[in-house]
Amino acid sequence: MIFRCKELSISDEELGCTITFSDSRSADDQFKTVGELMNSEKKYLLIQRTYPEDDFDQDYYHIESSESDLELNPQDKIIVRISREKFEIQWSGDHLEIGLNLSDKQLMNLEKVFKRAFGKRITIEP
Repeated sequence: MIFRCKELSISDEELGCTITFSDSRSADDQFKTVGELMNSEKKYLLIQRTYPEDDFDQDYYHIESSESDLELNPQDKIIVRISREKFEIQWSGDHLEIGLNLSDKQLMNLEKVFKRAFGKRITIEP
């Protein structure tokens, strides 16, 4: 397991959707100095889809992680497995595993957001 998720945030707005798994709580950052924030070893996974502003543009998908430098290739499919205790993701030959502690409601909401916002690029496996 790469890290245990302490904060899961989902931002689903008009211009895009972002899901972030983090090993620390953002509220804890307010008590850190600028130096501590800049040199932080915080672990995270960010999955993002930006919606096009007009009909001629394409959607933009992005994955960023503190644990990997691999970028998402435009033709790559993202494969995820989600349970209450664990989130696994594979893309561009990379694999991450994140420990979770989700309620049934949180799990259903996460799956719903993945299916609706990322359905074309993400395959959810059991």
